[in-house]
Amino acid sequence: MDPADRPNIWDIISDLNKMDSSDVHIIDVTETECLELEDMLGIEPLEMHFPFELNKQISCSVELTNDTDDYFAFRISTTSLRPYRINTNKDILPPRSKCSVTITLQALEKEPPRNQRRDEFSLQSTRVDGNLTATGITGDLFAEHSGKVVDDVNLVVVLDGPPPLPGDG
Repeated sequence: MDPADRPNIWDIISDLNKMDSSDVHIIDVTETECLELEDMLGIEPLEMHFPFELNKQISCSVELTNDTDDYFAFRISTTSLRPYRINTNKDILPPRSKCSVTITLQALEKEPPRNQRRDEFSLQSTRVDGNLTATGITGDLFAEHSGKVVDDVNLVVVLDGPPPLPGDG
């Protein structure tokens, strides 16, 4: 844009002052999303570090916290080819409660390459009726419809191995 075509700073300030004095209310979309997400499940940690050792099973827990007065359904999944086991991959979290989910990497017989030591998990959650049970949790439950909020959070697993030996590339 040509600088000569830009509005004068005093015109901008004048327009802002007019908007400020009127009943116009501008809603910040990111602010609205943040308010909605504050009423979703708390998830700790978002990144887990597994101290990798050959032929050894490794586990880490994720704590889900429901500080609301609503029931939440959640499910955890991964597309990783590594042999992970999730002790509770879907469940209902009652109001004002916590739940611990354990993610376990089964023993590996071969060390993964250094550039392939990161896996992602998807944790989806949404408000549900208090009568729903874990067996009623299906993929359709997490389809976004108008007015329905589905929180989709990426959890990261990093396999921490021993430091590279001198001369390793």
